[in-house]
Amino acid sequence: MTNKRIAFSFTLYFFGFLLLWEWLRPLNQITDTGEIHYFVIFIAFSLLVNYLPLFWWISYSLKAGFILYFLHAIFNEKNSSFLSWLVVFFKDMVANLKMLLSGNIYDLSDIFRSVLFFILLWIMTYLLQYWLMIRKRIFVFYFMTIIYVGVLDTFTKYDGEWAIVRITAIGFILLGILFFQRLLEKEQIENRQVLLTKWMIPLAIMVVASITIGFASPKAGPIWPDPVPFIQSKAENVMPRKNSISTIGYGIDDSRLGGPFKGDDRVVFEVRTPSQQYWRVETKDIYTGKGWKASKNPIPQRKIRNGKEFILDYASITDEPIRKAIIDVKIPYPHIVVPYGFLSVHGNEDGYFQFDPDLNKISTFTSKDKEVSLKEYEMQYRRAAFSMKELRGTKKLPDEPHFEGILEQYTQLPESLPIRVRELAEQLIEGQDNWFDQTKAIERYFRSGAFVYDQTNVAIPEEDEDYVDQFLFETYRGYCDNFSTSMVTLLRAVNIPARWAKGYTAGNYNGLEGTDNRIYQVTNNDAHSWVEVFFPTQGWVPFEPTRSFDNYTTFLRDEAIENTGTVTPTVKPAKPVISEAEKPKPEISKKKEIKTSNTKWPKIKSFTVNNKMALLFGLLAIVALGFSLFWNRGKWIPHLLLWSYKRKSGGETFVQAYEDLLKQLDRFGVKREIGQTLREYAAYVDRHFDSNDMSDLTELYERAIYRGDYPDSEWEYASKLWENLIKKATG
Repeated sequence: MTNKRIAFSFTLYFFGFLLLWEWLRPLNQITDTGEIHYFVIFIAFSLLVNYLPLFWWISYSLKAGFILYFLHAIFNEKNSSFLSWLVVFFKDMVANLKMLLSGNIYDLSDIFRSVLFFILLWIMTYLLQYWLMIRKRIFVFYFMTIIYVGVLDTFTKYDGEWAIVRITAIGFILLGILFFQRLLEKEQIENRQVLLTKWMIPLAIMVVASITIGFASPKAGPIWPDPVPFIQSKAENVMPRKNSISTIGYGIDDSRLGGPFKGDDRVVFEVRTPSQQYWRVETKDIYTGKGWKASKNPIPQRKIRNGKEFILDYASITDEPIRKAIIDVKIPYPHIVVPYGFLSVHGNEDGYFQFDPDLNKISTFTSKDKEVSLKEYEMQYRRAAFSMKELRGTKKLPDEPHFEGILEQYTQLPESLPIRVRELAEQLIEGQDNWFDQTKAIERYFRSGAFVYDQTNVAIPEEDEDYVDQFLFETYRGYCDNFSTSMVTLLRAVNIPARWAKGYTAGNYNGLEGTDNRIYQVTNNDAHSWVEVFFPTQGWVPFEPTRSFDNYTTFLRDEAIENTGTVTPTVKPAKPVISEAEKPKPEISKKKEIKTSNTKWPKIKSFTVNNKMALLFGLLAIVALGFSLFWNRGKWIPHLLLWSYKRKSGGETFVQAYEDLLKQLDRFGVKREIGQTLREYAAYVDRHFDSNDMSDLTELYERAIYRGDYPDSEWEYASKLWENLIKKATG
C-alpha cells in the first residue's frame, strides 16, 4: 500500500470518527451517562485497530481488553486489584444475563449496561468501516446523524447549533471524497491518487466557504411554530388538566391526587442490603375524597438516639438474623427511609432522629434542633414475616379500648363517598369470613384486566367528583396512587382498618458487594404508594394492589391442618411463601422404582435439569461463535485457502484456486460487475490494490482455460501472485 493510499484511508477514518463522535456529545446533557470520554476514546481506538492490517482475533482481543480496562477504571470504586475486580465483574455479568433472559431489563446493573453500550459502539465502528472502505457510501449514516441531532435540539435541552455546522462540514467532505473515488473506479482512470488529492483542495475550500457564508448570512424567522408547545397543547386538549404535569418523586402534599406526571430517573439513594424490599417514608390516614392528609394526634414526637432499638408497628420473627442496610443518599431529604422489620439506625452522631406518630415518619435533626439531610446512614432490621394462621384468624378487633381508637381512625371515609363504592366493597368480599381473605379478594380485583396502569393519560376529578369513584367506575386507568387509595377506601368501607403508605420500591439491581450484600439504585421513578392493613396480633401488614408491581411481603404457612389425634409440626419461619393463595398439596407417596435396565437416560436427564443454565449459556456461546465465524468468514477463509493449496500443484488446482480467489475478492468488497470481462475486472482489482498481480494471474488463468496451457512450469510464480492477492483480500 502506497503512502498516499495510507494517508487517504486515514483521512476517511478520521472524518468518520468525527461524525460518530457527534452521536455521543449530547449524552452527558440529556441522560445521566457519565465518563463519556471513555466511550469516545474507545471509538477512536476501534477505528485505529480496524485501520491496521491485523488478524481478526488480534483485533477482537485488543478491543475486548480495552473495554475491560475502561470498565475497571470506571467502576472499581474500592481500588481493588484487576484480578479480584474481574471475578466480581464476571459474577455480575452472569447475574445480569439471567435477568436479561428472564425479561427483566429494568434491574440491569450500570456496568452491564455499559458493556452493552461498548458492544453497540463496537458494531457501529465496524459498520462505519464497511460504509467508508468497502461500500464507499456514507449518505444514509450522515442523514441519520442530522435527524438525530435535530430531534434532540428540538425536544431536549441540547443545543445542536454548532453540532449541525460540524456535521455539515464533515458530511460534505466525506460525500465529496467518496463520490470522486467511486467515479475514478467506475471510469478506470489512472493516477487516481494524484487526482483525488487535487479534488480535495477545492472541495475543502468550497465546504469552508459555503458554511461560513451560510452561517454569517441573515436568516428569516421560523415558518412553523415550535412543535413542543404545539404537542403539549394538543395533549392538554386530549387530557385536560387544571395543574401542570407533575414530576415523579417524593412530595409532602398529597391533598390533590390525579393527573399525569413526568418521569425522573435521577438516583435518590443507593442501598446495600441482602434482600429486596419496599422503603417506607410515611403513612397518611385521612381520605378527603380528593387526596390524603395526616391526622393530628396528642401523642408527642419521640427522639431516637443512634443505635437505640426502636421497633415500629410491624411484626417480625424474633429468631430471624439481624440484617444491615447502608443507605448512600444522592438527593438529600431531612428524613430517612425504613424497611419492614426496622430496629435501629446509625449515622447522625452529632444530632438525633425524631419519630412523628402522625406520619409514622423518622426525620433527622442536628443537636440544635434544626433539620439536617444525611449523606449516609446505616440501619438494622429483621425480615418482617407474618403468620397466615394469625392473619386468617382475624375477623374483628378485640374488645379493648386501645383497638377502638384504631378502628375509628383507620376506617374513616368522607360523607360524600358515593354509595356504589361501598356496594362494590361488599360484593368483593362476599364469601370470605376473615380479614385476610377479604383483603386479598379486594387486592386481586385491582389486578384484573379491567384496570390499566398508566402515568400519562390520567384524569383529575372535578370538584363534585370523588377521586376513588372516578377511578373505580369511569376511567379504570391510573398509577399507584389510584390503585392504593382505592384499595384503602374499599377496605374501610367494610370496616377493615387500613392506611395509605408511601415511599419507594426496591429499586434497580446494580451488582454485588461481597458475598451477601446486593446494591440497589433507587430513583425518583421508584417513588410508590401502597396499602397497609392492621391485624391486632401482627401489626400493619403491607399489600400491593398496583398492577405490574411485586409485593415483597413474606407470609408463613403455619396454619394447622385439622386432623384428630395428629400434632402438626410447627413450620419454621425460614420457609416463606411467595403467594399465599397457593395451598399446600399433599405429597403422594410412591414406592421406589426398581431399576430394570442400565440405561443412561436418567443420568442425562438429571444432568440436563441440574445444569440447564450452563447448557443454555453454552448453546448461546456456540451460536455466537458460529455467527462470529460466518460474519468474519472473509478474514479466516483466506488463511484456510492458503493452508489448503500450500502443498498442491497442477493445472486443475490452479483453476480452482483462481475461482476461490474471485469469491474471496467478492466477500472482501471488490465485486465484479455484471457484464465485466475478467481482464476488465483484473484491471479494477489492480487499481484497488495498486499492483499488477491480478492482471498477470488472469493472463495465466485464461491460457489454462482457453488453450489448456496449464502453467506447470510457472507454478511457483503463479502461486506467489495468488498468495499475494489472497493476503490483500483478507481485510
